[in-house]
Amino acid sequence: MLVAGGAGAVGNAAVQLARWAGARVITTVSSPAKAALAHAAGAHRVVDYRTQDAATEILSFAPSGVDIVVEVAPGANTALDLAVAAQGAVIAYYSGGETEELSVPVLSSLSANLRWQSVFVYTVPPAAKQQALTDVTAAVDAGALRVGEDAGLPLHRFPLERTADAHTTLEQGVTGKVLLNIV
Repeated sequence: MLVAGGAGAVGNAAVQLARWAGARVITTVSSPAKAALAHAAGAHRVVDYRTQDAATEILSFAPSGVDIVVEVAPGANTALDLAVAAQGAVIAYYSGGETEELSVPVLSSLSANLRWQSVFVYTVPPAAKQQALTDVTAAVDAGALRVGEDAGLPLHRFPLERTADAHTTLEQGVTGKVLLNIV
């Protein structure tokens, strides 16, 4: 399984849940600091796409390609996803910029039987959403889904009266989760 952006909040959860489910996980990151977070989350292999040839590194880990891609930037990563996807792979994307476009090469996707799958939590069918809740609850109960620096997901806490500071922190692109203490 390839998780694009393994140091982000969703990427971190994807790495941990995939490990819990028994997958071999490789992830991409953009810096050594983010690589450390992805390792802490449990990724088997971490690729810094700014300093390494991502396709070569991913295929050295998974010579037949990856079966699942959890994608944060489908427009930017289409070529990489195509280069590393195994026959019949699913490329599930959950994010993208307002002006980002996904242009899928039809013949490459067709011949590889790839599935490009949108995942938007608010419109996931109820049965699938319930199954996801059941699975995530089981992972939490098993201690497989953790937060904090040692789990690769730093927490940045602010008291309610510093909400503006919390917002500024988000705007500055902090890695991890920003939390407001309301008590």
